[in-house]
Amino acid sequence: MTTGALLSILVAWLLAIASPGPDLVQLLRVGAVRCNGVACALGIMSGNTLWILASMLGLSALVEAFPGVLTALFLVGGFFLAWMGQGALRGGLAARRKDAVLPEGALEASSLMAARMTTVQAWRLGVVTNLSNPKALVFFGAVFAGFVPPDTSWAMRAVVLVMMMVIGVAWFVFVAVAVSVPALSKRLQAAGAWIDIVAGTVFLILAAVLVIEGIARLL
Repeated sequence: MTTGALLSILVAWLLAIASPGPDLVQLLRVGAVRCNGVACALGIMSGNTLWILASMLGLSALVEAFPGVLTALFLVGGFFLAWMGQGALRGGLAARRKDAVLPEGALEASSLMAARMTTVQAWRLGVVTNLSNPKALVFFGAVFAGFVPPDTSWAMRAVVLVMMMVIGVAWFVFVAVAVSVPALSKRLQAAGAWIDIVAGTVFLILAAVLVIEGIARLL
């Protein structure tokens, strides 16, 4: 693999992880508490690591040989996003109703932020979010596979894996730490209910797209 190919992977990876999507939305929801945000970021990268390994082990070839695998990924990812979306939406609406009866000026975090989420729960949330992320399905199922030819040595594959992991961890942890800065954290907590409502809506829309795509592949 040439230096140019490595740079191409680097640029594509940076664009993929920096563009808005479920991963970043989830970090905004839990990032007001720094330890939870960092745990969620590491969970997201745990999911990404699984995607990278699957792609290197022949995910695209498997999908090409057995199209039903991609159909299953679309449906499972869609149902996971729908599950998270309805939870976030219901939590946000419940928090808004609670806000309505609070004294004026009272600060109330969203249901998810206010809950005593453990770091393990935050990590698990990051993993589930990433594995059901439609952006990951597209990137690792199609785009990334084109950058790593079948004849690439395992030593070079290891270099690519480490490079992507280091960059991914650095980016997502940076976002988690940034949103936990006190000034921004207070704003996120104050707007927590609305963040949950918007996040839930986005997740449900993405879930509908994935499920419709999955059903269309079955027909």
